[in-house]
Amino acid sequence: MPIPVKVMVVGIARFAVQHAGKVDDISVESWVYPQNRAEGFYDYAIAVKVLDYFHRNIGAYPFKKLANVQSKTRWGGLENAGAIFYSESSVNGKGDHEGLIAHEEAHQWFGNSASENDWHHVWLSEGFATYFANLYLEHAYGRDRLVKEQLLDRDQVIKYYQKNPAPIVDTTLTDISKVLSTNTYQKAGWVLHMLRHKVGDADFWKGIRQYYATYQKSNAMTVDFKRTMETATGKDLTLFFDQWLYEGGQPKITGTWRYDAKTSQVLLEISQVQPGIYFRFPLDLKMVGRDGKTHIQTIQIDSKTSKTSLIVPFIPKELTLDPDIWLLFEGNLVKK
Repeated sequence: MPIPVKVMVVGIARFAVQHAGKVDDISVESWVYPQNRAEGFYDYAIAVKVLDYFHRNIGAYPFKKLANVQSKTRWGGLENAGAIFYSESSVNGKGDHEGLIAHEEAHQWFGNSASENDWHHVWLSEGFATYFANLYLEHAYGRDRLVKEQLLDRDQVIKYYQKNPAPIVDTTLTDISKVLSTNTYQKAGWVLHMLRHKVGDADFWKGIRQYYATYQKSNAMTVDFKRTMETATGKDLTLFFDQWLYEGGQPKITGTWRYDAKTSQVLLEISQVQPGIYFRFPLDLKMVGRDGKTHIQTIQIDSKTSKTSLIVPFIPKELTLDPDIWLLFEGNLVKK
């Protein structure tokens, strides 16, 4: 297939080469400096498992082989088509760059094959690679690992917004070098995470496969991804895409809760205090009783401020927002 110039590469050095394995008929190779042979072959071997996961879940790998190459790149990793370059320090024999390898391999599908048609929509590459690396880690190590990564990413997004209150798709940018940011990586990954929760796992993967099948070896814009997901899920995703991709920020929640013994209800007062627009979203609430029993309910937030009452099966002693880590937000409620 034709390869975009942005992901063409030539590397010239003395290399030790190992055939790490195969996924179907796709050869996976490790190319490292001879003095790093043992460490490099060990560190890069995980690429076979990563490739297998994406190949079987997204769609057929778009190139004939995959080489993972120790190099002088100034980046942690650079997703050249079929020959990913990693920094020299990625080889240490500790196997601690698995997330980076997953990120760069995800780019073989999103960025190298299905690629954005305009740099302002680069989240279709970087946000996808960020979240699909987390999906691989969830597959390999369980949901707790995904939650850990999402929490780290959420903290970065919140801190970044304090100095950079721009949306993910920021068409006002004229310096294209600035399109690569926490917004287009971690926040965009969070958008995909929330989209997965909104439509459910089955429809999420159905839409992802359909999107890749449609735009592989081609280019797409955000509207194309939206349209594909709407077709796959049968849902109108206009509000979701508008507020999370074309508006800056995220909900900042404050408020109070108390238990009313007369009605056996939890009474909530919730406000969004972030500047700009208010967001509309489902909010999961987890209540814990004195005996350790738990109860989760979901409410819909559709206004800047709201009052809600919930019937609960026990007297709660604590209340937690977003217990299963599906929402990009900051803040909390306090007991009144």
